[in-house]
Amino acid sequence: MTAILCYGDSNTWGYQASTAERLGRWERWPGVLQRELGDDVHVIEEGQNGRTTVFDVPFEADRNGLTHLPVSLQTHHPLDLVVIDLGTNDLFLPGVNAYHAARGAIKLAEVVLASAAGRADGAPLVLVVVPPPFAPLGQWDQAAAPGAEAESKRLSRAFVDAAAALKEEDGITIPLLDLRDHVTSSPIDGIHFEADGHRSIGNAVAATLREMLSL
Repeated sequence: MTAILCYGDSNTWGYQASTAERLGRWERWPGVLQRELGDDVHVIEEGQNGRTTVFDVPFEADRNGLTHLPVSLQTHHPLDLVVIDLGTNDLFLPGVNAYHAARGAIKLAEVVLASAAGRADGAPLVLVVVPPPFAPLGQWDQAAAPGAEAESKRLSRAFVDAAAALKEEDGITIPLLDLRDHVTSSPIDGIHFEADGHRSIGNAVAATLREMLSL
């Protein structure tokens, strides 16, 4: 059975802006992905609210995605592919911009490709998902991170540049899926999605993985 790990933040966990609760298993995008790919595929959810790519969060030491990723890879070994869907929370940290978030996500992809978490102790394939630009943020988020909304509009270019730099330096190609082409952030809080957004994400990821895994 093909095993796919979805490693992300609250937008993988399924936080719904309109209710502040978690969407149901089949409404959040990993569940949509599971249904799209069928019973011969095992989609594993590893979403955590507040998770960053590689950065520590003050007072919340367990949010660093780089710290927990090796544990997830070992826990769910053997894996055929890992989807990295992170970067949104990075922009709410002091001094972190789109460039840093993109480099952080690409670093996580490097960790996957350097691991022995795949079949026969090889490395799984990896897909990096690029978060879409934020919708207008609420008053609290704007005050806490006044530059986050503007930086979110630079994520697409930053991810492309970070992936290109890795290919130039090490010859490693990281596939990207840019969500700005498929979904818009909720106007309620500016960063999360409703069920229709998750459906669009799940369908987009499914289409990409069908090609990558020849499903």
